[in-house]
Parts: sequence; structure tokens; C-alpha cells
Amino acid sequence: MDIISNPVFTIVPFALWTALIAVAVYTASSGAGSNPPLRSARDILDEHLTRHDIDREEYVDRRKALDHITAMV
Repeated sequence: MDIISNPVFTIVPFALWTALIAVAVYTASSGAGSNPPLRSARDILDEHLTRHDIDREEYVDRRKALDHITAMV
């Protein structure tokens, strides 16, 4: 009997690959909207100032440090 004519060696691998691709597409599409957007360090620093976790002087110092770091990149 020829391997190609045997359904176990043709249909089963095709079904497994199809299922694997379907699971990968479903996982990629369903996980896209569930993650919160990333916030920048500047956004977090602004939020700390708004919540009064830090005072204006500390904000200015940290902002200068952030600007220096981002200028290096």
C-alpha cells in the first residue's frame, strides 16, 4: 500500500496543522485587546504629581533625569 493513499498519513496531519493554525490565530486575535496599553515613564511621573505623591521640585528633578535618559537613546 502506498503511503500517500493511506488516509492516516494524509488527512490526520492536515487536520492537525489546520487545528494548530486555527488555535494560533484565535489566541493572537483574542489576546490583542486584553492587555492594557503601556504607559511611558513620563505619564507615570505626571500621574504621581497629579496625585500629590511627589512635590513640584522632585517632579522637575525627575523630569530632567528622564529627559536626559531619553536624549541618550
